[in-house]
Amino acid sequence: MKLALVFGTRPQIIKCVPVIRECIERKIDLVIVNTGQHYDFELSKIFFQGLDVPPPKYDLGIGSGSHSWQTGNIMIAVEKALREIKPSVCLVPGDTNSAIGAALAAVKLKISVAHLESGLRSHEEFMPEEINRKAIDHICQLLFAPTQNAKKNLLVEGIAKKKVVLSGDTMYDLYLRERERIEGTGLPEGAIAGQYAVATIHREENTDEPERLGNILDAIKRCKTHVILPMHPRTRERLKQFNLINKAKSITHLSMIDPLGYHAMMKLMQNSLFVMTDSGGMQKEAFMVQVPCITLRHSTEWIDTVNAGANFLVSRMGKDRISDIIGHVTKNRREIVRMIKKAKNPFGDGMAAPKVIEEIIKRF
Repeated sequence: MKLALVFGTRPQIIKCVPVIRECIERKIDLVIVNTGQHYDFELSKIFFQGLDVPPPKYDLGIGSGSHSWQTGNIMIAVEKALREIKPSVCLVPGDTNSAIGAALAAVKLKISVAHLESGLRSHEEFMPEEINRKAIDHICQLLFAPTQNAKKNLLVEGIAKKKVVLSGDTMYDLYLRERERIEGTGLPEGAIAGQYAVATIHREENTDEPERLGNILDAIKRCKTHVILPMHPRTRERLKQFNLINKAKSITHLSMIDPLGYHAMMKLMQNSLFVMTDSGGMQKEAFMVQVPCITLRHSTEWIDTVNAGANFLVSRMGKDRISDIIGHVTKNRREIVRMIKKAKNPFGDGMAAPKVIEEIIKRF
């Protein structure tokens, strides 16, 4: 059996590390393809180095562009790579343009596709990731649901039960195996454990809207807590484009830093008062390290974390609403952490990657 694994963004790399390691241990013929959707060094290659996995055999260098341009070019480039690789099965993780582009290219070549992290739904019809994940789930031959709720979503949509496997979440696998290295990692300069919050902003609905981006900065300015913001390239670019960079720099308790590797970022979150983000992966990671999360979105695909009382959605992106939620989380942090510790972990038993590979071997 030959397995082609296609990804293109930082979160996808993190999801795939346990699967790659499992393939290496079992001596499976694995060919890694990086579309280069995240072409920035800090958002891709640093994760290969920090997590001790081999670099991709194919690096397609797609880069940024509109959704249609990016997806179309990924399809063309991945199709060419798959014709050379001739895999038994293609594994795609997540809900990015890399995932939908690779899945479409593979099935049109009559190559079976397995979807890692399937069944997630935010129920926002025009959200790019929602469009991708729905399309991927309905064209794949094997679907790995990370949670019971994700499995339920797939069955409700009429996907055949025999295609769906409740695997658990590979990001939880990685966290459990890397905890010792996370503990041994230092905090960035100026970060004092228990005296700061972590923020990340990267989704286009926040970064491409000057008013929303400005509202987030205003809410951070009102916040009395030191806020550390690892800066996504898109966010830095938009702050300059919308003449908001000086506003951000004027917030004396806001530290804008370069993107961090996996261990440093997990360490930063683990020692924070709370996390404020629009990232799906960080919502999960905050739950794993038992830190409250404020999600700068109207909805989330990780509804399990909301139901557990660990994650608070910002339903309206006005600065008053964001500030109110920050105030609530700050005031009630001790009780929220207690609830997180008591909550049932929805992400499995830390053995998702072995289940994924065993099922792929069994079927293909």
